Amino acid sequence: MVKHESMKMTMSDGVMIETKLDCTSRDAVGIVHIFHGMAEHMDRYKALVEKFNDRGYHVIRHNHRGHGKDIEGIRGHFDSMEQVVKDAYEVQTTLRGDFDTQLPCIVLGHSMGSIIARQYAQTYSDTFQGLILSGTGYYTKWQGYPAVGLLKLVTLVLGGKRRMNWVNHLVTGRFNNQFKPPRTPSDWLSTDTHEVDKFIADTYSGFNVSNQLVYSVTKAMMKTGELKHIQQMDQHMPVLLVSGKDDPFGENGKGIRRLAN
Repeated sequence: MVKHESMKMTMSDGVMIETKLDCTSRDAVGIVHIFHGMAEHMDRYKALVEKFNDRGYHVIRHNHRGHGKDIEGIRGHFDSMEQVVKDAYEVQTTLRGDFDTQLPCIVLGHSMGSIIARQYAQTYSDTFQGLILSGTGYYTKWQGYPAVGLLKLVTLVLGGKRRMNWVNHLVTGRFNNQFKPPRTPSDWLSTDTHEVDKFIADTYSGFNVSNQLVYSVTKAMMKTGELKHIQQMDQHMPVLLVSGKDDPFGENGKGIRRLAN
């Protein structure tokens, strides 16, 4: 029988976030820590967790600040990438203490979670042994840094905690443009229409995020894609990059290959 445990953890600054621990019933071979994407939550990874458990992995997962069912503060907002990276570190080091310290740990980040995972790997590379980046993004400097500058200005002038439709459209709204005729505004998420419909129907997914969150994630995507920052990672750590061939966040495979190179 697999042990499932849900709990709220208090971070070092007093904020509480939701976490889950799913222990395998098999002889454990490792631990996987899942970082979910933007405007969604950890429970959307239930099927993936079960697959890992079936293969002998304990799974740690948590909701980033501003995400999940029971949140503190503003839904869709966090103050900085450093803040959510530190949260992930506190969750992992606390929950991992329940297991054999010799078990290898793998961090798996999807979409926005992959950007958090990249900065995590460049900050706390000595705390885990493998990295999986799913649906990650990479833009050249001329593509990304003008957007970072614009988003910084928007955040300063219009407010970091505001959740504005046009700013969110800049991030994900345009992703649907290549899928015609569109069935829903979220067709770009998956070729599986059932999964797209589940996302749309989910009360805790698909909400607008704050100007500050968009700025923080875009800035971190650019920063973590620079060679000098990649070199801060453990150079012996295995890294797996996976992406849909028509994923617009990864520029249909082009961006993820540039990042790999």
